[in-house]
Amino acid sequence: MIERDEPPLTSVRAFEAVARLGGATAAARELGVSPSAISHQLAVLDDFMGQPLTRRQGRGLVLTDAGREYFRSVRSAFAVLRGATDQLREGSRSTQVRLGVIPLFARAWLFRHIHEFLDRNPDIDLNISYTHHRNYVSDSADLSVRFGEGSWKGYKAHRILSGAIAPYCSRAFLARHREAATDPKLLQNYALIHDQDFGGWQQWWDLHNVEGEPSTGLLVEDGNLALQAALDGLGIALLRPSLVDVFVDEGGLSRLFDHQLEDGRDYYLCHLVEQPLSEAEERLVSWLIDRCRHSS
Repeated sequence: MIERDEPPLTSVRAFEAVARLGGATAAARELGVSPSAISHQLAVLDDFMGQPLTRRQGRGLVLTDAGREYFRSVRSAFAVLRGATDQLREGSRSTQVRLGVIPLFARAWLFRHIHEFLDRNPDIDLNISYTHHRNYVSDSADLSVRFGEGSWKGYKAHRILSGAIAPYCSRAFLARHREAATDPKLLQNYALIHDQDFGGWQQWWDLHNVEGEPSTGLLVEDGNLALQAALDGLGIALLRPSLVDVFVDEGGLSRLFDHQLEDGRDYYLCHLVEQPLSEAEERLVSWLIDRCRHSS
């Protein structure tokens, strides 16, 4: 009999949890074992593979290039396993769909509209979690709303909202600095809010032929924090009209200029190509695409 060279499944499960959750401690908590047990299983898998799949960085773990490639396949395999399990169990419980979303999309769009879908689909249990676009490789949701150029290996991407940008500030800030809305070149004289995920101010400078570099100012992690900083009157931020114009309508924000900047990135609804969508997932995909089209 030919012996099949199958990987140690306990070790693969530990690796999947570490890659998805971002560390051994969180993986140990989910699997109900100790962090040292997780480390042992990772070592077993490294030995089986003949190369390391994770490495130490500071006090945590990150995936190696081989680990990232392996996780793509492992993630798909677990998705198939979950899908098969859900199909067998769905007769005795509601159908669950997992949706990963960028924080700003959740705050500015999803939670304002998702009740419409839930009201029409009471048989679906929707599980929403955050997805951060610097770490899409760890995204384990069935569906995910992503921001980028629309090309992710192994994923089908449906464009749902524009990613164009424009400058915004709070109404109170504009009341104190009305001249800021008279000429794009004058923005260099005011406090700017910088989103570290997006170096947009230099692009804005180039578009309007502003000399020099954008002034330094408040640096925040993502668009959600940039929005909050602008609402709180801390300066001027480059934000996405497709998401934040609702805050203009509500009176919290002011948009300084009508023209906007396209940087080649938009919002996409994504799912694995090799994993067929369930009927419940197809319903959510159809609703999201249609609802975003009518709100843009």
